Amino acid sequence: MRSVLVDVLVALLILMIGGAILARIAGVEEGETAPAWVQFGPLVLAMLFLGWRTMRRGRQRREAEQRAAEDAEAMDGRVEFEGEVAEAPLMSEFEWRSRVDSMIRNLGSDTFQRFTLEFLSAIGLSDIEVRRTAFDGAVECVATGGEDGVGVYVIFRRSFGSLGANQIRDLHARMDEEDYEGLYITNGDFSASARSEAEKSEDGTRLIDGDELIDLMQRQGLGLILDELGRVTAVDEAWFRALESSYLTREDD
Repeated sequence: MRSVLVDVLVALLILMIGGAILARIAGVEEGETAPAWVQFGPLVLAMLFLGWRTMRRGRQRREAEQRAAEDAEAMDGRVEFEGEVAEAPLMSEFEWRSRVDSMIRNLGSDTFQRFTLEFLSAIGLSDIEVRRTAFDGAVECVATGGEDGVGVYVIFRRSFGSLGANQIRDLHARMDEEDYEGLYITNGDFSASARSEAEKSEDGTRLIDGDELIDLMQRQGLGLILDELGRVTAVDEAWFRALESSYLTREDD
C-alpha cells in the first residue's frame, strides 16, 4: 500500500514539475493560455509512469504466485522438522519483497550507510571505507573484493525509479580517479542507457538493481528470517532496528 502511495506522489510531482518545465520551454507568460501539448504533456507522462509501475508490480505478483505454487507443489505445503511434519509458515514473495523494499527506502541516512556496509560485507567485499555521502543520501565507498584483492569503487543510491547513464558516468569518473573497478547498487532499476554506459567501462562495472539486491539479501539472510530451505518466513524487523541502534550506540561512545 505504501509503495502505491509513493507512486502517486511521484506522479503528482511529475504533473507539477513537468508542467512548469514545459511552460518554460514553450515560453508561456503568466496569464497566457498554454498550448495543448503543454497542458496535457505532464498528464501523459504521469499516466505512463503509473502504468509502468502497475505493470511491474503485477509482474512481480505473478512471479511470486508462480514460485509459491511451485514450492507448494514440491513440498506439499510442509517441511520436516525433527522427524515431524509441520506446516511451513511461509510469507508470500510479493509481500516480503515489497516489505523489504519499503524498509530500505525509509531508512535514515546514517542507518542506510550502516545497511550499505553490512550488505557489502555480506557479498564478499572487505576493507570497506566510506568516502562520501551525497546530498540525496547515496553512499560512496572503496573496498577490496574477490580473491585477487582488486579495488572496487561502490555507489549505493536509493531511487524511486530508473537511474540513467549520467549516474554511471559519475561512477566512471570516480573509478578513473581511483583506478578501481566499479559497482553501482540501487533499490530501483537501471535504464537501458545506464546499462549500455556500464558496458563501456574497460575496468568493469557491475550493476545491482532492486530485484538482485533483494535476491542477494535472501541468499545471505540479511533482514530476513528463513526456514531450513532458505525460504522466507518473515521480515526480520529487529535486524533493521539494530542497524539504527548500532549507530546510536557508536555516537554515544
